[in-house]
Amino acid sequence: MTTTLVNASCAGELTQALHAFISHLDERRYDELLAAFAPQGRWLRQGRWLEGRDAILQALQARPAGMRVRHVMSNAWAWHGEGGVVHQEAYMTAFRQLEGEAVASLFRINRVTSVWRRRGEGWELLEQQLIPDLEFGA
Repeated sequence: MTTTLVNASCAGELTQALHAFISHLDERRYDELLAAFAPQGRWLRQGRWLEGRDAILQALQARPAGMRVRHVMSNAWAWHGEGGVVHQEAYMTAFRQLEGEAVASLFRINRVTSVWRRRGEGWELLEQQLIPDLEFGA
């Protein structure tokens, strides 16, 4: 099977969409994050499938209020899939600081796989998987 990479313009759009998604997560802008998903979008987060926007919102609202997390995205690339979807893979390095801690700690590196489809002038997430690749600390 041959992988056909997307063109540079499409790759740039998808990278921007992924960065915006992660920025919304870090800043707890959940309405914007949810809008990136198709209504029945799926998200594999912390080893659990979240099906649809309501389930995703419920999980996000359970995040500890005093915890700060920052995600750094890298190594993104994308290729055409069947049925007009585009697959994207990237790495996400997560740093976490719990309330009362003086220093943030390197938490985890995840492989992020996303399935996108065109929605108007932009993109929507059909599915995203956050798969731990390397874990650090307790």
